[in-house]
Amino acid sequence: MTNKTNRQFRLKFRLRDLLLSQKFLWLIAWLLGIATVLSVLGLVMLSGWFITMAGVAGVLAVGTHTFNYLLPSALIRGFAIIRTFARYGDLMVSHHAVFGLLRDLRVKFFAHWARLPPSLRLQKGDSSETMQRLVKDIDTLDEFVLRVLSPLIIAATAVVVLSLMVYLMIPTAWIAILHMGLAFVIALMTLYKGIALAKRERELAVLRKSNLINTLPALTALITWGRWQDSVRKFSEHDERHHKLTVASLCHRRNAQALIQLGIALAVVMLLLMAGRIFEQGITPFTLANLNSHATLNPAIVLALTLGVFGLMEIISALVSEPLAYGRSVNAKTRINELMGADVTSQKQPIDGSPTLILKDLSIKMPSAIMSVDGICATLTPSTPTLIMGASGAGKSTLLATMAGEIPRINGEILVQASGLCDDIDKVDFGRGFGFLGQNVDIFDQSLADNLRLGKPSATDDELWAVLDKVGLLDWAKSQPKGLNTPLGEYGMAISGGQGRRVALTRLLLSPKKVLLLDEPFAGLDSTTRHKVWQSLTDMQKSGEIGVLAIATHQVWQGMGDVNMLYVG
Repeated sequence: MTNKTNRQFRLKFRLRDLLLSQKFLWLIAWLLGIATVLSVLGLVMLSGWFITMAGVAGVLAVGTHTFNYLLPSALIRGFAIIRTFARYGDLMVSHHAVFGLLRDLRVKFFAHWARLPPSLRLQKGDSSETMQRLVKDIDTLDEFVLRVLSPLIIAATAVVVLSLMVYLMIPTAWIAILHMGLAFVIALMTLYKGIALAKRERELAVLRKSNLINTLPALTALITWGRWQDSVRKFSEHDERHHKLTVASLCHRRNAQALIQLGIALAVVMLLLMAGRIFEQGITPFTLANLNSHATLNPAIVLALTLGVFGLMEIISALVSEPLAYGRSVNAKTRINELMGADVTSQKQPIDGSPTLILKDLSIKMPSAIMSVDGICATLTPSTPTLIMGASGAGKSTLLATMAGEIPRINGEILVQASGLCDDIDKVDFGRGFGFLGQNVDIFDQSLADNLRLGKPSATDDELWAVLDKVGLLDWAKSQPKGLNTPLGEYGMAISGGQGRRVALTRLLLSPKKVLLLDEPFAGLDSTTRHKVWQSLTDMQKSGEIGVLAIATHQVWQGMGDVNMLYVG
């Protein structure tokens, strides 16, 4: 990874970064949106002016063609055509930009998440919460562009253009322009105040989800114990809080829209008052000579400006149609930054040869455990298998998970020594030479061959058959009608738990391992299969295909040969 790329990952994600990947498309979308709004305003204003002037012309010049009906008619039709095509183009381009935006964000964040050490990923929360953030929060970010930034740019442009027109035609109507600006500011303040409501909304959603997830699996037990009413009460409390939040959001929007309407109404009143004062001083009357003059202030122009100002009401109100949009985007950005806040830029040292693992005064503890296991000291060599022994709950699995980097250690060191190198295990790059089989194995809804080739994509069928033989699955696989193409089902539901663990072990054994950590690989195996798997592992270690071999197990039998025993607890 280059330094430039590393620096990009260390920087906090900002909302304005949403525009970078699709900035050209967003620019086109905004131009089309502005064209749509201006054409709508032009259509309304010109139509009002045209109807008024046509009526005046009908009075002044009956039976004549002094008033030019054709030009305004053509302009009205032109505005209508621009509105239709600009609106269609805006929708198409903006949706294309949004889909590209979400694609780029998911690729970026998922790639960064995958680079995090397993221990850091565990610290960030459970997998369901993580997926909620990486999927739901990323989807939420599009609201910033679609519901906040785009309407903001369009509304600001409309306010500026209409204010300029009012000022040019009625310079004394600056107070009307001030009220239009005030309505726009009210919309901005509403979006900002929505941050707090959006935060409450998110917190409540997490509580409701947690309560539901924790309650449903234990529903039968709760009914049996007579505690179901407590859960019902919690649901009722959360629903009541959600109802209050919904009402607060609705009131927030309605109050903002009412203030915006008031601001626009005052702008119209001020506009008419200033125009009235000008008319009191005398205006050029309608005559056949000036009927087609568009630069002279007259009631028709005032009407057009009035209709345009009224049109701003809907444009500015669109900003607060979803008052929590900005708040949701800000909260989503914050949560993603919290999730992606770890620095993954440290360079790892590759190793050559077979390593030795040295545990020095190691203290370990599961994140949810009360007690820790302290003072673990051991040396794991590539010449002798290490059996990690201890009572149930003593910390055998925790030790393996800590060595694998999935659980952060409390204190102590795990050193890797090989070919003059002696460094912390977190700073060593094993590549594909590190293997870990935990208590939970991952079997995908694919064929047996596809599941195995996750460990070595280039593996031939002969290699697969050979390694299946090492774990005692050869006869079973050949007995299946589809052989290597046998589907294993979702989460390995088509096979037994013991077969699933051996499939996962087979996947690890397809390529040489400098370090191989196995948690209860013999669980659920009969004596014959257990001996066969053990023999395969020790033979591979003797041949150099496996370096350090550490196995957490309860099962020890005579004939295992020379082993190193590490007791935990």
